[in-house]
Amino acid sequence: MSLMSNYSLPPSRKYSSIRVNTVIKLYTLILLYNGPKHGYEVMKHLEKMLGTSIGPSQVYPFLHRLRRAGLLEVSKVGPRDKRVYALTQEGREFVRELLRRSLELIKAAVDALGPEEVCPPEYIREICEKICNCEC
Repeated sequence: MSLMSNYSLPPSRKYSSIRVNTVIKLYTLILLYNGPKHGYEVMKHLEKMLGTSIGPSQVYPFLHRLRRAGLLEVSKVGPRDKRVYALTQEGREFVRELLRRSLELIKAAVDALGPEEVCPPEYIREICEKICNCEC
């Protein structure tokens, strides 16, 4: 069983069938949480983040499942009618809950790697700027 295989929400939720059991799925949700993106843009961000090629079959089926579950809305923009994917409010809550449940993984990373590697000073500064608009 992979570390991420248990990160679907409780069965009482209508989207309990959404399994976030790969890093690609987790990063896709995080990218969409940060703002609407079209599919190709998601793939290019994933390639940059993961340092490997990402194909449509690794992204689009997951996007379609999210849409069917009511976690994503799709709009078409531009002259070529590109599909832009955006999390619904329910989708944003799904990601927040997923990240809350992922805190154990972060704690394990701190234990294994040490706080300096998990939270380098430049990352701490970035968080401080977002939280209090100050220089730490």
